[in-house]
Amino acid sequence: MPQPPSHAIATAAEQAWAKRELNPVWARQHAQAELSSPLKEVLLAYLNWRTGAYVAAFAQIDVALAELTAPNVWRSRALNIRGGLLMMRLDFGAAHALYTEQLAVAHLCGDQLELAHAKHDLALSLLDLDSVKAVPLLHEALALFEQCNASEQAGVAHLNLGMVYQRCGNPDEAEQHYTLAVQRGQDGYDVLHILALAQLVVLHVQRGQVAAAQVHFGQLEQLPQSQDMEAEVERARASVLLTQELSRVRWAEDRGQWKESGREPPDVLQALDPATLALAMIGQANAWQAQRLTELEASLAQAEAQHAEAERRSITDLLTGLHNRQHLMTEGARRLTEGTIYAPAQAAMIDVDRFKRVNDTHGHATGDAVLREIARLLTSYALPGDLVARYGGEEFVLVRSTGQPSLIPSLEAFRLAVQDHAWTTRPVTVSIGLTVVPGDPLDAALDRADQLMYAAKRAGGNRLRHDLPRDSSRSGSQTNLLYGPERDSVC
Repeated sequence: MPQPPSHAIATAAEQAWAKRELNPVWARQHAQAELSSPLKEVLLAYLNWRTGAYVAAFAQIDVALAELTAPNVWRSRALNIRGGLLMMRLDFGAAHALYTEQLAVAHLCGDQLELAHAKHDLALSLLDLDSVKAVPLLHEALALFEQCNASEQAGVAHLNLGMVYQRCGNPDEAEQHYTLAVQRGQDGYDVLHILALAQLVVLHVQRGQVAAAQVHFGQLEQLPQSQDMEAEVERARASVLLTQELSRVRWAEDRGQWKESGREPPDVLQALDPATLALAMIGQANAWQAQRLTELEASLAQAEAQHAEAERRSITDLLTGLHNRQHLMTEGARRLTEGTIYAPAQAAMIDVDRFKRVNDTHGHATGDAVLREIARLLTSYALPGDLVARYGGEEFVLVRSTGQPSLIPSLEAFRLAVQDHAWTTRPVTVSIGLTVVPGDPLDAALDRADQLMYAAKRAGGNRLRHDLPRDSSRSGSQTNLLYGPERDSVC
C-alpha cells in the first residue's frame, strides 16, 4: 500500500498547487524537482490538461488515482481533473460519476474548498441534462468559494453563471457575473481575466453595444498570451465577432459617404461576407478609401484565420482527431434527412468489443491508443465524403450520404483490418450495426444502428449486422430498395 507523503513533501505540494494558475511554469518545475508520486502526477496532470497535452494528462492522472486510495484532498483533486478531461471528450456521464465521487470524498475529508469544487463541476456536467439542478449547485459553490476566500475559484463560478444566464436570455444578470469575474481576474489570474473579458465582448456585440465591446476588447488585447488553450480560443472568438461587427458599421459609414458624393455603391455588396466585401470595394472606391479597406482586409483575414481554427477545434474530438458528437448531431442529421426511400443515406454504429478489459488490464493510456488506432483505420476505409465521428467512449459513427455506394464492403474491410491488426494488447475486434436511412431523423437512425450493433455483440461480436438488401454490397445503385430483413455479413 502506498505510504502517505512526508510533511515536507505535502507542504511543498500544497505550495505548488496554490501557484498552479498564478505561476504555472514555476509550479511545473517545482513538481518535477521537489515532489514524488502521486502528488507530482496530480499537479502535472492538471498543468498538462490546461495546456492541451491531454494524452499525458490522462496517463498521469490514472497513475495518481491508482495510488491515491484514501479519501483526502489529493484524491478529490485527482477525481476533479479526470472529470474535467472527460468533459473535454464530451463524456458527460463518466464525468458526472467522478464529480459525484469527488463530492463524497470532499464530505469525508471535511475540506470546504474541495466541496465547493465538486459542487461547481458537478453543476457543469449537469447543465445540458438538468439545468434546474445545475444553477442552484453553482450558486452553492460560489457561496463556499467566497467563505474560503478563494478569489480565483469564485471568479470562475461567476464566469460560468454568466454563461448560463446569457444562454437563458438574461443578459443583464450575465453581465453582472462577467464583470465580477473580470474583477477577480485582475488579481493576477490571467486565464480567468481573458475568459471573462472575452465573454463581455461577445455579450456586448450580441446586444449591439459596439462601443462597450471595443472598450473590453482593448483591455483584452493588453493581456499577455496564455498557455491555456480554452482562453486563447475564446479570445479569438471575441476578436472575430467584434471585427465582423465593426466591418458592418464601417460599411454603413462608407455607404453614407458614397451617397454624399452623388454615387450609389453596388447593392450586391450588402449581401457579401466582410472579406469579400473588402475585396470588392477596393476595386471601386476612391484612393482615400483604398488604404482604409486594405487595412480592413488584413484585419479580417487574421480574424477569420483565428475563427477557422476555433471552429475546427469546436467540431473535433480531442483524443482521436475525428469529428465530435456535437458535429455529428448537426451535420450528420442534415445528411441523413436528405435520404429518400429511393435514394437512402446510410448510418453505421461501431463499438469496440470488450473495451473495458483493455482499460482494466493495460490502463487508460493504452486504451486511448487503441481508440486512436481504431479511428485511423476507420478513416482509411471511409470515402472522402463520409462523415466519421466519435460518438462517445469506444463508440464511433459513420454516415454516408445519399447516392453513394453501399457501406458493407467498406465496413467489412475495416472490421477485418481491426481483427488482423498487430495489437500490442489482447486482440481487438469491433461489432458494427448498419442501417439505411430514407430521410429519418438522426436519433431514429442511430437507434436502429445501435440495435443492430448490439445484435452483433449478442451473436459473439466481431461481425456486422445490417438491414440493407442482399445485393446492395455489389452495386451502389441497389441501395435504393426498401428495408430487407436483418442479416449477418461474413464473420
